[in-house]
Amino acid sequence: MDNDIDLTALRGFRTVLREGSFSAAALTLRVPKSTLSKRVADLESHLGVRLIERSTRTLRATQEGEVLAARADRLLGEAEDIRRALGESGGTPRGHLRLAVPQVIGNLLIGPIAAGFRKLHPEVTLEIHFLDRAPDLLEEGFDGCIRFGPLEDSSQVARRLLHGQAMLAASPHLPGLDALHHPTELVRFPLVGLATLWAGGLPLSNGTDEITLPFAPPLRLGSHLAVRDAVVAGAGIAPLPGMIVREEIAQGRLVHVLPDWSTPRKAIYFVYPSAQSVTARLRAFIDHLAQELGED
Repeated sequence: MDNDIDLTALRGFRTVLREGSFSAAALTLRVPKSTLSKRVADLESHLGVRLIERSTRTLRATQEGEVLAARADRLLGEAEDIRRALGESGGTPRGHLRLAVPQVIGNLLIGPIAAGFRKLHPEVTLEIHFLDRAPDLLEEGFDGCIRFGPLEDSSQVARRLLHGQAMLAASPHLPGLDALHHPTELVRFPLVGLATLWAGGLPLSNGTDEITLPFAPPLRLGSHLAVRDAVVAGAGIAPLPGMIVREEIAQGRLVHVLPDWSTPRKAIYFVYPSAQSVTARLRAFIDHLAQELGED
């Protein structure tokens, strides 16, 4: 029976169960809801069983649907490994790579990195999406993604690219900076942060002492780049990744506040579904990425 199953329809069925609705699954798969509904209906017709019980408010897998769902991940994973291996011979990188990276890395770094890779490997085409969420690599058809650690999914394989940490930055014209000598004094200054706050406060360390500060800035923005621009404009002090502020500090638009203090180092990883999914083109890209990023 496995050989007869339409894998596109199977992926649609699995995504509907994971997302909890046809509408949400259609958004995830980037297909019209009507198309997805027809695929699942065709799958049910082909197998001769009802897979999903629908009501006006909820849906759930039938007993037969649960049996199929339990095997769907393995079937889709094996099909994806085969797809990635096709088109490569003799280890020469060729074919298509579909990748996801966080927006901050995408906006700041990925353009020249991708251009350099294409010069080295013109037979590989690249499709790179900017996502600040962790994608489901198999469900969404990604060959790999860049993630900030720690990583939760132990079933995936990860290669550490570098460590990063946030530093405190401010406009050199922000009043009172000369009198700032310790993190506890930050409460006297306007603060800027991401709309998604640091869980549990802002941790800072100077290598000897550690402190966690309450952190609820009055100005919260949706991206690191917007936070940086607000800080350059004099909105206050913000913890920002070194890769974002290094150039601004070098050009004098920002200053490194309390340079002895920084947030804990976090690893940045390239994540892919399994060791068996590494094609020549993916291996070449990971190696190129690691070489270009280097280590902080």
